[in-house]
Amino acid sequence: MSELFDREPLYLSIARWSMQQQRWVNANEIAEQFDLSRKRVINIVSYMIAEVTEIACVTKTIPNDLAGSGCQCQRLIRVNHIDESIDVRVKNAVNKTKPPQQVEEEEVITNVLPMRLNNKDKWQQFLSKSYRKMG
Repeated sequence: MSELFDREPLYLSIARWSMQQQRWVNANEIAEQFDLSRKRVINIVSYMIAEVTEIACVTKTIPNDLAGSGCQCQRLIRVNHIDESIDVRVKNAVNKTKPPQQVEEEEVITNVLPMRLNNKDKWQQFLSKSYRKMG
């Protein structure tokens, strides 16, 4: 693979490679090309289809030839276009360092077993977890 693939998100590298093929490709081909598991490729392609609006692709599902296998169908993908605006978005999103966050002492949740905490600390831990679930 070229150095370009090392500098951009994997889903974008897969989309670019798929578009270069100018044909329908399946998860096995992508997995072989990028040295990934088939399951990971399926997850990446699903993300690409559902979440990345800058990648224009079409899919089709064909019956699997393997009788008795868990998966009865196979999804093929064909990438027709990748909008150039994705490069700007990726460039702005990748390698951004965030300033270290200041954490107040009372916000720190210790990794201590509940039986070793006093009542005040137990309530604080309990309430902090309930607030996280609500947010």
